[in-house]
Amino acid sequence: MGFFDKVDQSRLTGRLALLIVLAAMGLFIDGFDLNEISVANQLVLHGLFSETTLQYALVNISAFIGMAIGGVTLGIVADKRGRNLVFALDLVFFTVFGVLSGLVGNWWELFIFRFLMGIGIGGDYPVSSTILSEFAPKMNRGKILMLMVGFYWVGILVSAGISYALIQAFGLDYWRYLFVISGLIAVPVILFRFEIPETPRWLRSKGRSEEAIMSMDKIGSSESVPSSRKTPEGLLSSMPRNVALSAFFVFTAWFLFDLASYPVGFYLPSVLFQQLGFQSNVTLVQILLELSVFGAIISVGAIIGYIIAIIIVDRIGRRLLTIAGFAAMTILLGIYVVLRLSGGNVVVFYFLFVMMEQWIGAVTLFYPTEIFPTRIRSTMQGTATMVSRIGAILGIFLFPYFSSQYLAFVFALLACLAGLIVSLALAPETTGRTLEESSADAI
Repeated sequence: MGFFDKVDQSRLTGRLALLIVLAAMGLFIDGFDLNEISVANQLVLHGLFSETTLQYALVNISAFIGMAIGGVTLGIVADKRGRNLVFALDLVFFTVFGVLSGLVGNWWELFIFRFLMGIGIGGDYPVSSTILSEFAPKMNRGKILMLMVGFYWVGILVSAGISYALIQAFGLDYWRYLFVISGLIAVPVILFRFEIPETPRWLRSKGRSEEAIMSMDKIGSSESVPSSRKTPEGLLSSMPRNVALSAFFVFTAWFLFDLASYPVGFYLPSVLFQQLGFQSNVTLVQILLELSVFGAIISVGAIIGYIIAIIIVDRIGRRLLTIAGFAAMTILLGIYVVLRLSGGNVVVFYFLFVMMEQWIGAVTLFYPTEIFPTRIRSTMQGTATMVSRIGAILGIFLFPYFSSQYLAFVFALLACLAGLIVSLALAPETTGRTLEESSADAI
């Protein structure tokens, strides 16, 4: 019997279900924010700029800079001071500075507020995934973490729907109300997060075993699930692993994924605007409404991708899911580049692209929680978040400077191909293992 068997072999409890929702809401809020800024920044906020590409690019990446700093900083704090403290407080940044973003009068105010807001979102990535992985049963950990990450696109879908209503009500000023609403959404989440106990694994790592047992009693179940299922045959990485090798894989794969996926998704409104050929007699409000509809349609593709991944992730394993996701993204980007897709075909491309990219996005996010030991788990997840955001910043910043969207998609294709190669060579398998087992080789 292991110390954490009550967690590793437990069934779903009401408290665990609440934890899943509270962790998932951090990703929901991030997705909500990405949709609102990607649409608003493309078509509405130009009044805040001097129409320079640099100002435009800086506002685009401001939240990602904050996420890079917040991820590693709050990840370190979570390893030293505890997961639940950061889990309860990180979204305060989003509430305060999200609301202030709706009240700005110039581009640099928007840059500052979104940068500070990004610190909270960035900190939520390592802490939410770590706290959930440390409470999740081992045989269903993949499904639970995949469900958490899937809320990112639920946030985008909800944001698109609210945007549609606000555009009709307030016209081109809708984005201010949307920013305020997004900030207020986090308030009840923050309040409920204060009720989540510290994780038993962190408590045990600090020598507080009695408190760890009490924590398991609050979240875990006395009923255990059968533990006879094994890790999928043939998927285990046989090479010896250590912290450096594990870190190299996670950092590189996540960096390349964000380098390719974020600019493709972030500039979706711009791409659709050009490729769908809106007529000159169509008003800006009508364009915004149509882009909200297209965004909602495409987000459905992502949600379908997550549903499929939730079903298969604990069956086929993390390694194969990651490789399949990179392969599908590479193929789809290759089709886009070779055929030079346009018009309605672009919508079909985006629908399929976001459906398949979720397989990688989810796995790269929770790989660090499974392959690093408890004492550095949140720090390494936060560092991986920082590295991934650097990839996102680079891709988003460079996109407007490419001489054509075609070249930008070639750039994304090469990044996905590199990610596929790295995953084929280094992606480990953690399915069906306890966190202690999956991180043993990295100690």
